Amino acid sequence: MIEQLIEEVKKAHQGAFFTLAITGSVSAGKSTLAEMIAVPLEGAGLKTAIVSTDDFLKSNDRLHQEGIFEQKGFPVSYDLEKLSSFIENYQNGMEQQTLAEYSQNMADIIPEKTKTVEKPDVLILEGVVALQLDPTLLDLTVFLEADMKHVKDWYLQRNLMATVKSVDKPDSWRNQYVNLSLADFYKVAMDVWEKTNQKNYDDFILPSRKQADWVLSLDYYHQPQNLTVGPRRII
Repeated sequence: MIEQLIEEVKKAHQGAFFTLAITGSVSAGKSTLAEMIAVPLEGAGLKTAIVSTDDFLKSNDRLHQEGIFEQKGFPVSYDLEKLSSFIENYQNGMEQQTLAEYSQNMADIIPEKTKTVEKPDVLILEGVVALQLDPTLLDLTVFLEADMKHVKDWYLQRNLMATVKSVDKPDSWRNQYVNLSLADFYKVAMDVWEKTNQKNYDDFILPSRKQADWVLSLDYYHQPQNLTVGPRRII
């Protein structure tokens, strides 16, 4: 199924700059899928660049100033205009651009740090707001989905592992949770899930599914289970 997506990109790419957008719930495996697609494309001679939409999040300071920190991860917390311009600049011939960099460890944009992204043949844009953009900016779109019970398990597993690894990282925002009992950790994590991630999924991410050319379903083990034509292609 991944191979089919790769072939779709190859077939659709006509020698010009091409954007593949991947979205889905938090913890669904968007960045992993992006890597699984990028490596074979590189092997086929196509220069790729994976960019996370998190690099376009507003800084925590700005979110607090705007009074929307509790909505972090929702579309309003991203600079979608800047993200759109990033794609348009490549479409218009720009050869390289600089981006801010988001740190999962800090849970914030890293101050004064930027990275340079050379114009690729295929830009793989992955993140929860990847399909919130004007559809004309996105050449091929994929919605990644799984049973929400599985997604919650992945979310808990990922957060527990990341918290354990933060024991010796006092600068990590997760470090504050290292001494919680498993029961308390579970309560905190699931409270965040329900108030933020589930609401974001229900209100914004799932509705963006209508912009998907392809829908890739995963089983509990994160293995591709089914690839179906998405709503955008049907229309």
